[in-house]
Amino acid sequence: MVALLTGLAACQGPTPGSDEASGNILTIYGEIGTVDRGPVDPVTEPLFGAFGMEFEAASLFNWTSLNAIEQHSIASDFPAGGPVRRFSGPLLRDVIDIADPRGDTLVVTALDGYQREISLARIVDHDVILALRMDGQPLGVGGYGPAMLVWPRGSDPALDGMPDDDWLWGVFAVEVVTAAAD
Repeated sequence: MVALLTGLAACQGPTPGSDEASGNILTIYGEIGTVDRGPVDPVTEPLFGAFGMEFEAASLFNWTSLNAIEQHSIASDFPAGGPVRRFSGPLLRDVIDIADPRGDTLVVTALDGYQREISLARIVDHDVILALRMDGQPLGVGGYGPAMLVWPRGSDPALDGMPDDDWLWGVFAVEVVTAAAD
């Protein structure tokens, strides 16, 4: 019973100041200027390998570092047409800025392998947040965590009627690339 309760608590996000707070939950790689880690180790990082992600350097973010960035909140329905919830976390553009992007497109990857290519300009124009909490509770793995892209479709008229396709949950990696010319 204790093991079950411990496992459930771990899925709710770390307690600030705990050892879990230092675990990395987001990796940004690709065309970036700020790096703080080396290449993928296929032995100890099989998830990157499973999704074909290879890089020589990356920028890492843990729960504490993401919470240290100015937090914003969005009240919006998710899934579309569902209940309105309050999501909070840093603006995704602020997180990406720390990695010093050199490209113009983000390839966002979720834990289930779902990927979306989204222009950086679109992220900036619409104040998308990298949600870490929903209704005040940390997003946990097994739910929408460790992080989720949340769009202000309830308050941004340009996003009226937006489907859920770009509302990635379980986000753990973002690759910065330069979009191919048409």
